[in-house]
Amino acid sequence: MPTLDPGIGEKFSRRTKRAINHDGSFNVRRRGGPHRRDPYQWLITMAWGPFIGVVVAFFLVLNVAFAGAYMALGLEDLPGVAAPRGALQDFLSALFFSIQTFTSVGYGHVYPGSNATGFLSSVEALVGVLTFALATGLLYGRFSRPTARIHFSRTAIISRRADGTPCLQFRIANLRNNILIDLQARVLLKTVAPVTNDQTYAFLPLERDAVSFFPLSWTIVHDITPESPLHGLLAADYERLDVEVIIQLKGYDDTFAQDVHARNSYTHDEIEWHRRFIRAYEVGEDGIAVIDLDELHRTEALDASLN
Repeated sequence: MPTLDPGIGEKFSRRTKRAINHDGSFNVRRRGGPHRRDPYQWLITMAWGPFIGVVVAFFLVLNVAFAGAYMALGLEDLPGVAAPRGALQDFLSALFFSIQTFTSVGYGHVYPGSNATGFLSSVEALVGVLTFALATGLLYGRFSRPTARIHFSRTAIISRRADGTPCLQFRIANLRNNILIDLQARVLLKTVAPVTNDQTYAFLPLERDAVSFFPLSWTIVHDITPESPLHGLLAADYERLDVEVIIQLKGYDDTFAQDVHARNSYTHDEIEWHRRFIRAYEVGEDGIAVIDLDELHRTEALDASLN
């Protein structure tokens, strides 16, 4: 069967880690070049917790810097600030005035009393407007960016059909309530030569490579026939060849009216042998199908007659 490099590389001096992580990211580290990181992409794609932390830290750093500038000019140029009550309280007074100016709240109790503080507060007001515009754009970009929240089974399995044909299987489900249309799957096999560490690739033909709708789970199956690159391989061979099964999904999200993509992979130690998936959905008393996402990963041993 012909092999091809999907863009991950073929020749390496040593064995590499898995090509694709479970979150869809690639194990590639960049160095050198004129631009090491795109700040916008970094802020758009990072997790929500770190993103909020970056925004809060940026807000505090700017206001602390402006508060220090007001302190340097002298608090006597800020009428309304109470008489000096110690370095800490003076700094807090300058910080609170900075935050009020930065956010355009402007309570009016404290105000610029000189040209220098007036100029500085004007600059800070402009910086505040630009900062909030930037934060708003980032928030919109994060919320409007279409993503496919596909839930993959924790492991793939080697199972058998009723006629004895072995097959590779894994299962997916949609974590969102929206419907993905025309969901397509492509599965690629990566193997590594034991001595040279050369990587080879081959597409695995699927029992069904697309579904029109995706409201329930989908078990993706590759039959290990004599034409399959997995034919005749045992669990020890999977480990020796450092087998990795790479999955690419593409579907149309009718909510965002855009194509969405998802990626995942299973390494040889994430493939269970002689197992089968337990059905993850049932029909309720009201006649509505119910899918249990917690059951997506459950497998059981094959009947002895099918081993």
